[in-house]
Amino acid sequence: MIFLENLQFLSDLWQAVGLELIIFGVTLVCALVLRGFSSKQSLGSKQGSLPRAKKAAASESPKDSRLHASQRDCSTASPGRGRSAGEILDEAMACLSEWQGASGRPASKVLSLYSELRCALRGDNKSMQEATQGSRHRPADFYSSLVHLIIRTGKHNLLSMVIDDMIHQKVPRSLAFYESAMKQLATQKQFQQALNVYDRLVEDGLETTTITYSCLVRFAAEVGELGRAKEFFEKLSSLTTPSIRAYMTILSVHNKRQDWPSALATVRDMKGRGVQIDSLALNVALSTGVAADKVSEVRELLSEAEQTNPFVPDVVSYNTVVKAFSQRGDYAEARSMMERMQQNGLKPNAITFNTVMDAAVRNGKPEEAWGKLKEMQAAGYKADKFSCSILVKALSKSSTPLEETFADRALDLLDRCDRCLDMTLKTTLYHNIAEATLKADLASSTLKVATQMRSKGIASAPGMQRSMVAALRQ
Repeated sequence: MIFLENLQFLSDLWQAVGLELIIFGVTLVCALVLRGFSSKQSLGSKQGSLPRAKKAAASESPKDSRLHASQRDCSTASPGRGRSAGEILDEAMACLSEWQGASGRPASKVLSLYSELRCALRGDNKSMQEATQGSRHRPADFYSSLVHLIIRTGKHNLLSMVIDDMIHQKVPRSLAFYESAMKQLATQKQFQQALNVYDRLVEDGLETTTITYSCLVRFAAEVGELGRAKEFFEKLSSLTTPSIRAYMTILSVHNKRQDWPSALATVRDMKGRGVQIDSLALNVALSTGVAADKVSEVRELLSEAEQTNPFVPDVVSYNTVVKAFSQRGDYAEARSMMERMQQNGLKPNAITFNTVMDAAVRNGKPEEAWGKLKEMQAAGYKADKFSCSILVKALSKSSTPLEETFADRALDLLDRCDRCLDMTLKTTLYHNIAEATLKADLASSTLKVATQMRSKGIASAPGMQRSMVAALRQ
């Protein structure tokens, strides 16, 4: 009976509140579903915006990137005194004046004011010319002084940004502005930076002067942009007669490129324009021809130089041509060139004699080489390490079997030149003589080599030792 009464109570209770519970549950479920959908949509929106932001940042030019970075710096900077751009400019110019006057004003103060000025211009949304109308100074003067400070303090990485700011602020960049910057950079040997400034000059549609073109030839040559140096020189040459310094620079460029036709054309151009060719210019051109293996044309150029008044060729000129014949093993021409030098009143030096000796050895005429050594000593020159290397090499270059006389002379030469030979070269030369005597079965000469090596403290390789011992036993 009690159970039936409880059941009746629960039924009445459900009829009273059941509908409300159902409505509350449905509302709760709907709210949860809508919240989950909203979260996913928000996350997708954020993820989609990230690639777009990256793409937009990547599409920015370096100039825009720097300007936007400046805007971000300004937006996050703490509020200052709210000064106008004109007031900041006046203070910056005063600081620049004090810095140039060596009053101890640090450059960092000027750069700090420059940063503040950039922020002020961004805030006013005006050009430099408009924002500084009340200033006592011209914006162009400020930027010129700022560039001077940047170069003097070695902050060359800021140059491009400053020029970008001038363009953005519509501040004119004159030819004098660019040329002054290049000149200052050149004094610090910042040749690549100077070329970069020239590129900005060209972007502004300006045409520089012949003096600057002459300098640009050197800048490009110094940084290894040889093709560009040639272009600058051609432009300079089309405007005026280049200076001897510019000619020397371009001849050095042709030499590095081993461009004999251009070197020869440059010499011809100098003659045609009445520019005096000195021995230094001649020698660079001759060296270029030798490197390009144009021996006959080099000899012809030297013959032309011999006809000039005053006489241009010097000892280096003839040595250069002698070297060309020596490399070919043409002893007759090398010797003839040496004689021609003497006929023109020039005295051969040690390099001349060594080079002619080398030509004789390459030609398989060791006796001629030893004869030139005697002439060298008679002229007052002592044999050096080059003489020793050349004459020891003659032992294996001879077209006839090695004789004890040659081996003995080589040992005597090494003994007399002992002080001018380092241990590495000395060891190599003694081993060469030992190999030559072993190959020729000259036991007595091999014994002399072994004895002299021991007296000089020179150790032989194990293989060489065994060969020398075997030869001496026989």
